[in-house]
Amino acid sequence: MIDDSLQRLRVLVVDDKAFVRTMTGRILQSVGIANVSYAADGREALEFLKRDDPRVGLVLCDLMMPDMDGVELVRHAAELPHKPPFIFVSGANAALLGTAADMARARGLLVLGAIEKPVSVESVRAMLAKLEDVRTSPKSAPRTLPLTAADLTRALDRDQIILHYQPKVDLRTARIEGFESLARWQHPEHGLVPPGQFIAMAEESGTIEPLTDRVLSLALRQCAAWNAAGLSTKISINISAHLLVDLRMPDRIAREAAQNKVDPKQIVLEITESGVFRDAADTLDILARLHMKGFALSIDDFGTGFSSMEQLRRVPFGELKIDRAFVNGAAQNQKARAILQSSASLGKSLGLSVVAEGAETQEDWDLLAALGLDLVQGYFVSKPMPAEAVPGWSKGWDDAH
Repeated sequence: MIDDSLQRLRVLVVDDKAFVRTMTGRILQSVGIANVSYAADGREALEFLKRDDPRVGLVLCDLMMPDMDGVELVRHAAELPHKPPFIFVSGANAALLGTAADMARARGLLVLGAIEKPVSVESVRAMLAKLEDVRTSPKSAPRTLPLTAADLTRALDRDQIILHYQPKVDLRTARIEGFESLARWQHPEHGLVPPGQFIAMAEESGTIEPLTDRVLSLALRQCAAWNAAGLSTKISINISAHLLVDLRMPDRIAREAAQNKVDPKQIVLEITESGVFRDAADTLDILARLHMKGFALSIDDFGTGFSSMEQLRRVPFGELKIDRAFVNGAAQNQKARAILQSSASLGKSLGLSVVAEGAETQEDWDLLAALGLDLVQGYFVSKPMPAEAVPGWSKGWDDAH
């Protein structure tokens, strides 16, 4: 049976070759899409996208076209009030297709993927399945909220900062190895606000220090509570590189851990890679003393900074955490897979525990296991959850594995 939503979907095929447009249209119609429009270049396509009678719901776009090419079309399409999802279709190499897709996403467009010519029924069906996943997903586009440092200070005073926890699982045994603590702002008007909405603002305004103190306090108290309940596990806590200039930090964290009767070996401090060496002498002093006190150090978001090798040489990291940009979808992206593999090999050769974050599919899991990574974190295992959900989730995971 043909999906009614496909029959209603208007698809725009953009290609400078009439033969390709015709063949692509026939393939689309064969899978149940009746409403197909055509444009011979970017300018003509842009005119279609400005119309609402009916609105274009999906664009299959060639990259290399005369007059206005596919990259230029994306630039202009990103400025329109209605931005349909894109699929790039081209005879260009996979590297160029990947670059175009990343560029479009950076401009705020939804990109379902890229198809190397010739287009086939199977490749179109795969992309339409992704469109269906997007349509039925509960995820919504992130809002940019008008939050200020003063708002965050009030939130701290009123205990509106809470933590959710995302599990880290051993890829070989499927055993739960720990949980990363992730800050959430329980806002009275905006609901549960994710960290992407306020961490950068906190760093820029100087509010990051009291925010981190609150996160540390909440995480250590939670770890103590889990210990008392018989759930002895590790907890990862993010430490902003902006704070690695306070020489009192190691003593302060060690003192608070002791007050909560938490073994420092249960705590992993995740340091974002891009900012470790703001003040090399004080930073190395702080990180060395944290390590000496028993806290594990993790280099977070590995691969996104500019001094990775130098940091690994100078800091006693015990864990290397590969950024999600090189994990999710790496099975289909040759460059991401190569970076993932080389990062994993580097970490293993240095004796580090290698963690992949952002795994969302069985395919992601299988690739990570095949490459010999140690731990995995991501939606395929679990979304971040409130502390009270952790014991039940842990039992369910253990029973299933």
